[in-house]
Amino acid sequence: MRHFLPLLLIPLVTACATPREACEARATKDLRVMNKLIAETQANVSRGYAIERESYVTTRYQICARSGDGPVEAVWCHRPETRYRTKQVAIDPAAEQQKLRNMIVKRDQLEREARTQVAACRKAYPEG
Repeated sequence: MRHFLPLLLIPLVTACATPREACEARATKDLRVMNKLIAETQANVSRGYAIERESYVTTRYQICARSGDGPVEAVWCHRPETRYRTKQVAIDPAAEQQKLRNMIVKRDQLEREARTQVAACRKAYPEG
């Protein structure tokens, strides 16, 4: 449940954004994603390997309430819990370099598009 709490806050934060800020955020979303991917790929190339996040399920014991025909009892029960660990993965450095070059070209294109869209947002919402 604690992992879902930040997701519940997203609508509150976006509700506080002005229409211009929301428009600019939409206009630059792809560029932000591409910048994150470029940084990750650069880190992989400099390290020589990638780091992946892998999920696994484990059992967590907790106290549960059980009610049968009689009064409610507190008993130990198992609950499945998804956890995550990181693992190192081999990469092909030449392929990663080529991928990085392609992403940089794409980022340049996205920057031009984002500038145009942000200018349109500023024109549509001059009050800020």
